[in-house]
Amino acid sequence: MKIVDLIDTRLGTNNQYSIGKGNVLPITSAPFGMNHFVMQTRQNDVRFYHPNDASNMGIRITHQPSPWMGDFGFINLNAFSLTDEVYQQVEAASSKDSLFMAHQFSGYRASDATFQPNRLTFERLRDKLYIDLIPNVYGAQLSIRRHFQERLKHPFFSIGIAQTGFLRVSEDGLTVTGYTNQLSGSKYKAFGTYFNFHFSQSVTLYHQTDYSEEDHPMTAYYLELQDRATSEITINFAASYISVEQAAKNLDTYLTAYPTKAAQLAQITDEWEAYLGKIEVTHTDHERVKTFYANLYRTALFPQTAHEIVDGQVKHFSPYSQEVEPGYFYTSSGYWDTFRSNYPLYALLIPERIPEFINSILSIAREDRYLPKWLSPDERGLMPGTLVDGVIADAVVKGLVDTNDAQELLEAMIFNADIPSDHELEGREGGHDYAEYGYLPADYHESVNKTLDYAYSDFCIAQVANYLDQTEIAERYYARSLSYRHLYQDDLKQMVAKDREGTFVKQEVAHRWGQHYTEGSAWQNSLSVFHNVADLIDLYGGDQAFYEHLEKLVNSEPLYETGGYGIEIHEMIELAIQKFGQLAISNQPSFHIPHLFIYAGYPHMSHIVLKDLMLNVFGPDINGYPGDEDNGSLASWFVLNSLGLYSVTPGTEQYVLGISIWKEATIHLDNGNKVELISSDVEPYLNIVQSRTVNGEVYTKQYVTYQQLMDGLKLEQRLGMIPAIQAIAESDRPYSLKNNN
Repeated sequence: MKIVDLIDTRLGTNNQYSIGKGNVLPITSAPFGMNHFVMQTRQNDVRFYHPNDASNMGIRITHQPSPWMGDFGFINLNAFSLTDEVYQQVEAASSKDSLFMAHQFSGYRASDATFQPNRLTFERLRDKLYIDLIPNVYGAQLSIRRHFQERLKHPFFSIGIAQTGFLRVSEDGLTVTGYTNQLSGSKYKAFGTYFNFHFSQSVTLYHQTDYSEEDHPMTAYYLELQDRATSEITINFAASYISVEQAAKNLDTYLTAYPTKAAQLAQITDEWEAYLGKIEVTHTDHERVKTFYANLYRTALFPQTAHEIVDGQVKHFSPYSQEVEPGYFYTSSGYWDTFRSNYPLYALLIPERIPEFINSILSIAREDRYLPKWLSPDERGLMPGTLVDGVIADAVVKGLVDTNDAQELLEAMIFNADIPSDHELEGREGGHDYAEYGYLPADYHESVNKTLDYAYSDFCIAQVANYLDQTEIAERYYARSLSYRHLYQDDLKQMVAKDREGTFVKQEVAHRWGQHYTEGSAWQNSLSVFHNVADLIDLYGGDQAFYEHLEKLVNSEPLYETGGYGIEIHEMIELAIQKFGQLAISNQPSFHIPHLFIYAGYPHMSHIVLKDLMLNVFGPDINGYPGDEDNGSLASWFVLNSLGLYSVTPGTEQYVLGISIWKEATIHLDNGNKVELISSDVEPYLNIVQSRTVNGEVYTKQYVTYQQLMDGLKLEQRLGMIPAIQAIAESDRPYSLKNNN
């Protein structure tokens, strides 16, 4: 059995507005592909697929990174067949719109459908059409097979695009080209999808109908297939962000290399096997293995490819300059989400791709001056801070960026930090006030989170400068990275907003959400000092006091007040229903919190919390996540932590050691080496690591470096039930700026 056969892409799809079990779509795609292919079961709903729906309305070619972001450049596809009787009704009708729209819906048996990364198949029960889609990096092959019945004589194929787009059918009826340009939001509003469909039999444009999809004015074009006897129709599709002609080239290039359905299926299966096979895990519980690979699959969906090969060169259409520019471009990515877990994982699994991701960031800096924050397709400016700095610093310090690019990146980071933008979506909001006061004053929305994120970004700037031996710059930004200290209120043991006079804003309860905090309260967001946990511990009063604070956080009632939000948002409910106290692992600000016991000297407490989360909160089914699985960030969190590794401080070489849940796990590195992770047992009640060896030698440090991992190592952990009372030595604890100056 291939690994890809273990994966059901419906993981985490049982969602609604008020609560997320992942808030994701069942995506079929090439790894990091330009287009995602998803069955559509609902119209006029950003959650346009739901696993409990019994009918469908075809397939959407989507670029939606999150239901909270909306979609862009999407295309709705469907195939259906009419009986003679219905066809005659259509022919006679003065308005054909409602008749056509009605026949796009059909029941399907979800249990008989295939939802896999490399293939999407289902049967329309209305007319017994069997749909089979095989994806590739720029498009897909769609085959439609008719279980031929005498009454089903009139096959149609529909393509839904924006009313502002266009669609053309070639003279021979074998090629359909066009353009669609829906945007749910962007700065420049100049981005769309060009397409090329090549049919195995001739089609004619029979009718078109206007409709609405998530407030986007759309047109459905109904193409009648002329050969009514053929049992199988094949449609090859490719997209481009550059031109209709480039879409045709993308299609021709792919079909030349993989001319048959068998060859295309073999190719996409090999691509997924190559990615998924980079990690092998074994466990006595097969469901845990399925959960692992379902999560590993999700780590390879974002960011999405938005560059193409033009005359042998990598180029992209820039939404910033509105020209075709040289270089890579990846979109559909929120760096606030992904710097924490995705990119430290990619550094291990696909280090050869990191330069592409970094080149994409550089492309945006060159074309727009400012570094990206949240792309869909261009800047959306969401979430606090400019945490792409963490992605950059992590790549630089791990030696995955050449010196010239690192210098250009440093200059872009400094510009982004210090030069205010005239557009609210870009740069650091209130950057000058942050530099003047040492914190962002309380009259800025989410001022606490922005201050802490700016401080971490300053650390990242310093790390890159230090790597380039630019000591003066490094020292300046290391000093600024301590800005979080201004907001610590000792009597409350919290980070609290300050006004411009330096007075703390009154904080009534620690569990009040919003206003000064992002998607959480002071409980979660006060601990976002990724680069200097040892100093944070000192602020809290030392190891014992900090441990007691963490213990209280985990054991508290999961209370919340709607606070600045004024309404109950889904993250609040997700916090409360998990019953892990104030540890909202459902959202990014809490990703590192379970590891903080280690920094206080008590790693066993981290092991207990981490193992509980991994065994009890994540699963392989439609309820697979405790909250939003944003761009692969929560999936990456699970993958890394299930291996006993996590990067608390991206921008350093260290991976903190937690607790592996696997009997054996092997990471196959691209350089030919391997990381072997072996456990004495996998029983759920064995929830602490008593001791470790690395390459046969006793190992007491609570971290390993990137270089250690890339050189290959064998780490064995011996598990137990009862934690030790004695704290570990400070010299064995993970990185903090305080201990490394």
